[in-house]
Amino acid sequence: MKRSESQARTRERLLQAATDLFRRDGYAITSLERIADAAGFTKGAVYSNFDSKEAIYLEVLSAEALRSLGDLLADLDGATDAAGVVDVVAAWAQERSRHGGWSLSVLELARTSPPGSPCLERLEEIVRRGWRELGGYLRQRFPGGPAQPETLGALLFEIAYAPALTFLASPDAADLVRLVLPAQLAPSPA
Repeated sequence: MKRSESQARTRERLLQAATDLFRRDGYAITSLERIADAAGFTKGAVYSNFDSKEAIYLEVLSAEALRSLGDLLADLDGATDAAGVVDVVAAWAQERSRHGGWSLSVLELARTSPPGSPCLERLEEIVRRGWRELGGYLRQRFPGGPAQPETLGALLFEIAYAPALTFLASPDAADLVRLVLPAQLAPSPA
């Protein structure tokens, strides 16, 4: 195996281990040493691939967000009408709300990062990109609804990743999506 292939493979194993740990244990508890151990490497291997814990977390979060949003948009492409779109988004939000690891880890990083830091700026970029893409997709399919694309996406992401919905039985994320999304897909009265 070439050196570049070996480095790429090491990086992939580190990213997978980091993804699993951040999702399961959150940001604060997951250390670079734990990531290295889970991937079968030394802490030095982590540092040779990533500048910091924040850097590996932001890369993992960005990849996870893109994958999740891509899956959602593909599912939405299969929905033939507004009711189908509501069903798809409700199922997505319900699934996300039952696994609160990502929302809690984002809050942990945001809480521990200094205001105005590059880390917080990158975190905001990742979050807002998801809001814009989901809201933009929905606005393109259902123009004329009351909320702007980024606001619509923010509403749905906040329902899907609301920390309280990870442990409360009712209302659940699907209930909340079904409450608000139909009105957002209907054109505003002239």
